[in-house]
Amino acid sequence: MKTRRLTILLVTLAVVFTTACEDFLVKEPRLSQSNELTLSTYEGLNSATGGAYSQLCATGWYGAGFVITADMKGGNAKRGSVVSGRYVDEYLWNNRPGATSGLWAVAYSTIAKANNVIEVIDGGFSEAGIEQARIDQLKGECLFLRGLAYFDLARMYCQPYSAGTSNMGVPIVLVTENGYPARKTVGETYDRIIQDLNDAESLLGTGNDRDDNNGSATKAAAQALLAKVYLYMENWQMAADYAKEVIDNPAFDLFTAEEYAPYTEDGYWGGGGIGPEIIFQVDGSEPNTSHGYWEAISYMMNPEGYGDCAASMDLINLYEAGDVRADLFLQPAKYPGEYWSLKYPGRLGKIREYNTPVLRLAEMYLIRAEATLNGASSGVAALTDYNAIRTNRGLTVAASVNLSDIYAERRRELCFEGNELFDLARTQRSLSRTDFTGLVNKDVTFAPGGSATVNFLWAMPIPQAEIDANINCEQNPGY
Repeated sequence: MKTRRLTILLVTLAVVFTTACEDFLVKEPRLSQSNELTLSTYEGLNSATGGAYSQLCATGWYGAGFVITADMKGGNAKRGSVVSGRYVDEYLWNNRPGATSGLWAVAYSTIAKANNVIEVIDGGFSEAGIEQARIDQLKGECLFLRGLAYFDLARMYCQPYSAGTSNMGVPIVLVTENGYPARKTVGETYDRIIQDLNDAESLLGTGNDRDDNNGSATKAAAQALLAKVYLYMENWQMAADYAKEVIDNPAFDLFTAEEYAPYTEDGYWGGGGIGPEIIFQVDGSEPNTSHGYWEAISYMMNPEGYGDCAASMDLINLYEAGDVRADLFLQPAKYPGEYWSLKYPGRLGKIREYNTPVLRLAEMYLIRAEATLNGASSGVAALTDYNAIRTNRGLTVAASVNLSDIYAERRRELCFEGNELFDLARTQRSLSRTDFTGLVNKDVTFAPGGSATVNFLWAMPIPQAEIDANINCEQNPGY
């Protein structure tokens, strides 16, 4: 969808002077607030780190666009009877440099904010009365956020790792300064993601006092994200090993059938709590300065709101009788035969507030099962992990499992959480849609092993503003 976009250069200029959240910056006159002053104390570094989380809930990222795009383009969603004109290009796979994903600017802004904190800490920051572990925690949080940002940028704007590591990745910016960074390769991009997350894992603690909502980075969050990144890299053993670390963590439990289905204020999907499965999530509270208000995901996916993102029957028909997840869809009487997901019903009765799950325990079981089927040694049968999901969703145990079963289970379990498009790409499977209300690109082929030119539609175009401003940034083939 069309949104205002900034280049890396312009983002860098802005972030140098806005490293923390608004309520911290107003403690001093804005014109006298410098980067050096803000980051000269532990309090300043802590506030700047908190500010680095803010744009996760922007409309271009987990606040709407990143999640909706993955399901609109991936076949889980469609344009139903409620249409405001949003996400048309995504649904039709008709994006172009002037109208592409809004992730670019917000992700690089987050990277720049994280870089500022990391640079100060790496420069030898210390403060009397502040333990080194507390300083390390801040660096670990920023490394986690930077790793997440690069992972999401790579998934949105690059060919999948499985299609070749020499394809174009994204610019890697480790120091916030004016410049014209060229794109690295996909392999180099993923190397940076792994390094950031490994370093984050070593620095982060088991808990985080920043909030009580699992909206801040922890060691388990870094491990879960590593499991997911290794899955995309088809490093099956490392994916299984890290998934096991999280599965064995007593802090997390799978949602039971009773816990999964409710979308009232008492259940996770409509409540303000964290839920036993949640490893890391984005808090979409309206006081967040990056909140999208009427563009927020909870309004975009509500038929009483903009409602452009309805569920496709291709997804609905995947649910078996007795599966409690099938109850997590709204079918309004005035729109017979059409469904909307209730994963974002408006938190605590507030239609524009939400929690977006980024990493949760169910996915760790599915990652380990997929890795095991691909040859990883995990000590647990893939069927055992598969049935752990099924039995906690009201279903009977299955007698066997294969990769197609895992892919279908990921659709049922993780729909509308920003995965399906990227699952198709990483496994080099083509998109096939039956329930489709458009005129072009009903099905989109992914040619396994094909070049970036052949499979160009599977990587979003780099925003035209970035191409115009950055002489070293090359556009993706086909655009």
